[in-house]
Amino acid sequence: MKNLLIALALVLPAANAAAQQNLKLGTLEIHPQVAMQASYDNNIYLVKQAPKGAMISRNAFGVNLLNKVGSRLDLRGGYTLELLGYGANKANNDAAHHLANLGAEWRLPKNMSVSMDDSWMQTTDQATSELTARAKRVQNTAAFGFEAPIRGKFGFNLAAQHTYHNYLIGANSSLDRQEMLVGGDITYKLQPKTRLFVAYRYGTLAYKEAADETNDSTYNNVDFGITGNIAPKITGTARAGVQYRNYANDLGTADNDVTTAGYSLQFVWKPVEKTDVVIYGKRGNVESSYGTSRYYTSTTGDLTVSRQVRKVKASLGFNYETNAYPELSAGTSKKRLDTNTGFRCNAEYSVQKWLKADLGYTYKHRASNENDFEYSDNIVGLQLKGMF
Repeated sequence: MKNLLIALALVLPAANAAAQQNLKLGTLEIHPQVAMQASYDNNIYLVKQAPKGAMISRNAFGVNLLNKVGSRLDLRGGYTLELLGYGANKANNDAAHHLANLGAEWRLPKNMSVSMDDSWMQTTDQATSELTARAKRVQNTAAFGFEAPIRGKFGFNLAAQHTYHNYLIGANSSLDRQEMLVGGDITYKLQPKTRLFVAYRYGTLAYKEAADETNDSTYNNVDFGITGNIAPKITGTARAGVQYRNYANDLGTADNDVTTAGYSLQFVWKPVEKTDVVIYGKRGNVESSYGTSRYYTSTTGDLTVSRQVRKVKASLGFNYETNAYPELSAGTSKKRLDTNTGFRCNAEYSVQKWLKADLGYTYKHRASNENDFEYSDNIVGLQLKGMF
């Protein structure tokens, strides 16, 4: 904590000046940001037996850029360096994370638009809730979109997305893969700020290692939903649909043709002034490296309630997730089933418009019908964050 305060004493005077000047170079807007966090985690390896606790520092320094070229073209980009320092086993736990993004949006005549985005990161944070060990990995996602009206209240959009996963340690190399999605939506403007849509995506999954070709697959996603102003004081998106997946190669007794019903929703409800309720839910298949299960079906729900009282924003959050594996675990007559639950609370204080301090607590617990995968974790932390 002493080092945190010393660093802030050096950084914040200059940051305050930058915030007052609203950094711009011609049409280029420059938004630096800094976040410094000190926390204590009582189970850094997320294990059931003999958990190890440690102090953790997580300090991030970055910049976001926005350049508006006339009234039709926006260019944006950003980079963040995040430094993690652990009080235990520093040689293996300390890490540097890099996150970068680029994007562009063209607003064309006749209400048409084109967007392109690319995000890249090198991190040790876990990619999914199945994984507990931190592992160095690279992930890159590139996306393209085109949107245009058809006639009257109808419109359409085309979309393509490519995601690349590369683990930089051999223990997780079985998850190295590329995923491609292409498709489009037909939309209907129900209200000025509300749309109905029907969506289709064709996807391919290709694993890097020849030994993992049994996980290669193609799939078809068909969805319908609503987005925008859902009801008075409620905005968000809700969608439901079905995924039809086909695996190219056999793996034991696993089915090669899999049909999964899924949904996703995210709503923001503002029941009264300065109070927000965020509801999130999702069901779908997630890639897995556990046994002969090529995926697991995740069903997630999350609720966050926040209230602004003068300079303090207090929030409470709860989440629940079940992960159901389709195949029998080795040497047993049961299929693995995990249940993840969590609770979080946070108090954020606005020191200045550009500077916030927050104190938070997070609890995580995983129960499983295979006891070795169970764990509990408690984290308490203090953070100072400047955004300009």
